[in-house]
Amino acid sequence: MTCPGSSVFGIGGHSVVLWISPDIAAKVSLQSGDERLRHEQEIFELLDQSECPQVIQCLFRGVDVSFLELITNGTLHDRTSINKPRPILQWMLQLSSAAACLEALGYAHGDINPQNILLDINDQVKLIDFDHSPRVGDMLDVGYEPYVRQHREITGGIYGISGPITEQFALGSVFWYMTRGSELYSELEGSDQVDRLLDGNFPITHPQDPIDHIIRNCWNGHYLRIADLVGDIKNVLGVGIQVQGVIPPSQRYERRRLCEKYYSLVNPSHKLRTAEGDFRSKEENGYDEPLTTTLDYRSFLKRSWSLLTAWTM
Repeated sequence: MTCPGSSVFGIGGHSVVLWISPDIAAKVSLQSGDERLRHEQEIFELLDQSECPQVIQCLFRGVDVSFLELITNGTLHDRTSINKPRPILQWMLQLSSAAACLEALGYAHGDINPQNILLDINDQVKLIDFDHSPRVGDMLDVGYEPYVRQHREITGGIYGISGPITEQFALGSVFWYMTRGSELYSELEGSDQVDRLLDGNFPITHPQDPIDHIIRNCWNGHYLRIADLVGDIKNVLGVGIQVQGVIPPSQRYERRRLCEKYYSLVNPSHKLRTAEGDFRSKEENGYDEPLTTTLDYRSFLKRSWSLLTAWTM
């Protein structure tokens, strides 16, 4: 069983992303039953109920695999290395709106950083990677400086309690990166950087600059909700969010059907949906197909990259 023309797009700590078609990628867990991918699928299921084009779109969910829209223009890190104007306020609004969508669902992203922000062909940001997204109020133990910070007195997780304080701190540090082109305190050694963050000792910002004012607010935990941050950015920008390239329902349906066909190549027991109606199962519990399905690509790494072979040979 193969997925003709597919190739490896990227490999992470516990999943691999496969290029399936010019519009579709498949994110596959490296280990069968990985709870992180399953958790991300639950987040995608919630996001399906809201209109949030600033997060990557999930087209189809199966056992150990999620089919996503393919975004090939690289990360925010990649974009800042290109010498061309940056629509920073629009990026700030788009990214904050994505975080606000999660907040409205009772979740935080928990790991907002330039590597988890992609740029599409219209130069719009897309937030990705919800594997570790905690509920608001949960302990935050994932992340890396300067997008999280520890405190001298630990309350909750290593980096505090997930919610608007931790999210806006990450956003403020990303906004700094957008405007300066380098990460907060990147000139310092690791221990010195951590000490500055522990003490809440941040660089001087320009009080008359509206973007710097927002950055300072984010670092100081000024906003009670991320939605309030969104409102502040809108006031500075003077216009609402501008969205291009939203996948229309008809095209989304066609891509979903294509994902199902690809999925059925490695999982022949999967039942394709029909135009007359969706196939659902009581055992589904969030998947787009029954949980009783067994795939022939189990234990990706432990079985000599069998999954990669199945999809790309």
